[in-house]
Amino acid sequence: MINKERLLRDNRLCKAIIGLSVEELKNLAAEFSACYLIYRKKNRKDHERQMGAGQKGFIPTPLDKLLFILL
Repeated sequence: MINKERLLRDNRLCKAIIGLSVEELKNLAAEFSACYLIYRKKNRKDHERQMGAGQKGFIPTPLDKLLFILL
């Protein structure tokens, strides 16, 4: 089974599975994180709760979300 830590340690494995090197993935994750936060703030219309309130998702971090999308 592939886990995130193993994927981020092995550049060859990362390229084989998602087609990006570890450095490229980290750069993409930084951009994805910023865009995801802007998207979440922009699409909150007339919500009563604060950002981060409510039930937490099953995929905790933006990097995990990006890996889920790419896989």
